[in-house]
Amino acid sequence: MRAMRLVSSLIPRVLHRVYTVLLIMMRSPVEKHARRASWAIIGLQTGAVLFVAGLTILYLNPFWHFDEGGFLDWRVHWWNTGGEILTGSGLVIEALALVGCVAVTLSWCSGRRPWPYVAAALLACCAVLWVSPAGLIRDLDAHFEWNSADGFATFKLQSWDEAADAWRPVGNSLLQSMVEIQLLPVLLGYFKVNDWQKMNGDIALQVARIIPVAWPVALGSGGETLEDPDETALMRAAAKQDLKALQQLLSTAKAADVNALDQGGQTALILACRNPKATPEVVKALLGAGADVNLRSRSGYTALTWAHARNNREVSNLLRRAGGRP
Repeated sequence: MRAMRLVSSLIPRVLHRVYTVLLIMMRSPVEKHARRASWAIIGLQTGAVLFVAGLTILYLNPFWHFDEGGFLDWRVHWWNTGGEILTGSGLVIEALALVGCVAVTLSWCSGRRPWPYVAAALLACCAVLWVSPAGLIRDLDAHFEWNSADGFATFKLQSWDEAADAWRPVGNSLLQSMVEIQLLPVLLGYFKVNDWQKMNGDIALQVARIIPVAWPVALGSGGETLEDPDETALMRAAAKQDLKALQQLLSTAKAADVNALDQGGQTALILACRNPKATPEVVKALLGAGADVNLRSRSGYTALTWAHARNNREVSNLLRRAGGRP
């Protein structure tokens, strides 16, 4: 009896599905064409909405700040990933919808025949197969020069040519513009949290080959090479804990040079103590050359504040003996 009831309940559903399929097959070419055109338009709208929503999320990231240890809040990366997924999905849907619009237009011009849709599908498959041997994603570098007043004065994509041992430009102006639009909110957030008004450098990124979906790689974790235009050679040597280069520079530097400030208000001594691997030898050399132990950066940090944040007891004790205050 149960089997009979089950069969009797399934028969109407199956008949309804068959009826629906027959209706679809019996639709006129005009109805089919109108339906496909509406799908393409909806795809364009959906892609645009997702892309704009993703950019908005990236611009509104509330986690751009440092934690108590002086590192970026880990939630900033999860938030950015969500925004990048939306922007990437929007670009993919937008590209597919554009191909669909071209197919709809060609179908209409050819008397609503179906061959343009078949050609569009084959074209998409061939494009994927063509780039598959080299990989669907490529590693690139974005070189930029930026300031808060004018934005990007320079923004260009490049890849390393091992044969020529040099950087080689990549892509056209459209590709560079699309990548710049996607990277801009992330870079602005990174510049703002560091209180930078200008910055030059390079950032590692990955870009899809067919559709220009782009995202930075390890931003804030070593995936970038940044150069503060106000940063001196002495600051760079102190930040890298390069004692030999530091001593050579100090032999010709004046006290004013030792206490020079980058645009974040940081001195060579602060930058040295900011390094988790700061050594007493580097700190002693800077103090001996007249470095002010109590200068504060624009963020309010002194050298001793950073030494505490990095749990560097040896450097902390050295700074305290020199009269340092957190």
